[in-house]
Amino acid sequence: MFQKGLNQKLVCLSIAAGFSTAASAEYALGDGLQYGSDSDWASVNVSTRFQMRYVSDFDDEPLEADDFINGDDTKKFSFNRSRIKADGHIYKPWLKYFTQFELGDGFFLDYGIAIEKYDWLNVKVGQWKLEYSRERVISSGKQQMLDRSIINRMFTIDRHNAASVYGRFNEDTLADISYWAGVGSGNGRGNGLSGDGKPLYFGRIQWNPLGGGVDWTASDLEGHDEPALSIAYSRSVSEGAFTRFSSSGGGQLDWWRAEDDQVNHIRQFNYDVAFMYKGFSAQAEYHEKRVTTDTQPGISLRGYYVQGGYFLHNAFDWIPKQLEIAGRYATYDQSKGYSAKKNEEQAVALNWFFAGHDSKITLDYTRFDLNAETKREYDDDRVRLQYDVSF
Repeated sequence: MFQKGLNQKLVCLSIAAGFSTAASAEYALGDGLQYGSDSDWASVNVSTRFQMRYVSDFDDEPLEADDFINGDDTKKFSFNRSRIKADGHIYKPWLKYFTQFELGDGFFLDYGIAIEKYDWLNVKVGQWKLEYSRERVISSGKQQMLDRSIINRMFTIDRHNAASVYGRFNEDTLADISYWAGVGSGNGRGNGLSGDGKPLYFGRIQWNPLGGGVDWTASDLEGHDEPALSIAYSRSVSEGAFTRFSSSGGGQLDWWRAEDDQVNHIRQFNYDVAFMYKGFSAQAEYHEKRVTTDTQPGISLRGYYVQGGYFLHNAFDWIPKQLEIAGRYATYDQSKGYSAKKNEEQAVALNWFFAGHDSKITLDYTRFDLNAETKREYDDDRVRLQYDVSF
């Protein structure tokens, strides 16, 4: 499967590159190999990314009592992610294509085409991470913390085969507004459009009141001289076989009993905010989600996280410019019938940027707490070290 997918990708890249016979190739760390430009009939940009990670305990977050009691405490070193990306344009610079392949597991994460001719109206079709929550949309290679918070697994709508429209009005003014709206399969990554129930519908509206807004990235590497702020509201509804989604595709929430031909109804919304100024960055999200069906009690979830980071050199000249300190608190409550639980995560991290997000080391410490439905409390901690490089 890996070889077949890679061959398909290389064929696509060869075709795209062949459109522009006069173009020259350029390479830059993080940006990858660029062949062709906007003035050429076609272009292609190829880049790769690897994450090499050491974990002291809990390769996956402990969320249930059994995870704390019988969780894997084996120290591990692994390639957490290994990916190749290709994107560019064909015929016109606003007719774009994109694709991303997971080398370790051998499947396509993203693929599609986008028409981005106007600022206020663009169209995209394919498979990608739908623009719902900031934490999830930010690439794993541009995160501030070593990984996403514990609420991501419960609330993300992740990847689907989808079609969407998006755009931006009044850029760099007090009325700077961005929007995204679309429809997805509701079946998650790698699955088709068929299935019982209804598709997934999503929408996001974002206000950038200070003009400019905050990009899909974490850490204020640019050292914003002027404050940047984005405030957003997102909503999603779907009906289908799954109650949660991830890069692996569709799955089920904890405590949810999957049955043949069962249609699950999901209603959820999210508020998020992001801010950057002079080396300081902060972001936060608040989520609610409700899952119901005809054959069992529904599940209700509420959760949020707050996160911030700072390049200490801005306050103390003797501290290296490459060093950032960051922290996060995340929690969610889950209830079904008479059962309820609360999960918490407290994390601190140190980032050393060799070349921005394209080459960095992250060291983090995380403490996990669970107030279980049995009224018992569990806790444990974890240390991780990761080198993330893109080229």
